[in-house]
Amino acid sequence: YNVASSMMYFKMKVLGAIVPFLAVAGFLPLANAFAAITPGTKIPDADLHWGFNPVTYINVPEYTAGQKVLFLGLPAAFTSTGTNPQVPSYLEHQDALKEELGIDNVIVYCVNDAAVMGVWNAKLVEEFGKPNKLVTFMGDPSGDFTRLLGMEMTDPRPASAGFIGRCKRFAMYVDSNVVKYVAVSESPDDPAGDENPEATCAPAMIEAIKSLL
Repeated sequence: YNVASSMMYFKMKVLGAIVPFLAVAGFLPLANAFAAITPGTKIPDADLHWGFNPVTYINVPEYTAGQKVLFLGLPAAFTSTGTNPQVPSYLEHQDALKEELGIDNVIVYCVNDAAVMGVWNAKLVEEFGKPNKLVTFMGDPSGDFTRLLGMEMTDPRPASAGFIGRCKRFAMYVDSNVVKYVAVSESPDDPAGDENPEATCAPAMIEAIKSLL
């Protein structure tokens, strides 16, 4: 039992819960505690949640070790941009991702619990109408993975609307746990990337990965 590690984890959880509320109230500036992850960096050691009753805690580096993985982080489940066109673009291009680029898994996640992500998964796959052979939906309910990636959405406009501690709209290509490419859909007038998500949709990511080969 490592007391120092446990204390650090506890402090991170407390700060992650309190700081956004203080910032929205005007007591602190909104800012990421961690720098945004960049190519050449290893993905952080954190858990994502999968399934429901019981929830399975997935250690991300262990789960993706030795694989080529695309991560798609989104501000929330069931949003209009995520539901159409963003996540469907990965379902529609799953054959190209797997067969042409050797992608082993596409992990779609939000700062939502695993139950919500599971229901959203079922809805999207039903609407897609074909087997889902590549895309896995997971939750980051604590926001730990998002914060460690430096991908917490800290713009005060979404936060003032209740989107506190949520994930930026980003896509990340990882090979054997090393980040190779990162794209973020955001602009000064569109911090959540709702209007222009194209940079993080499947076609753009396919072209980006091809340029690395």
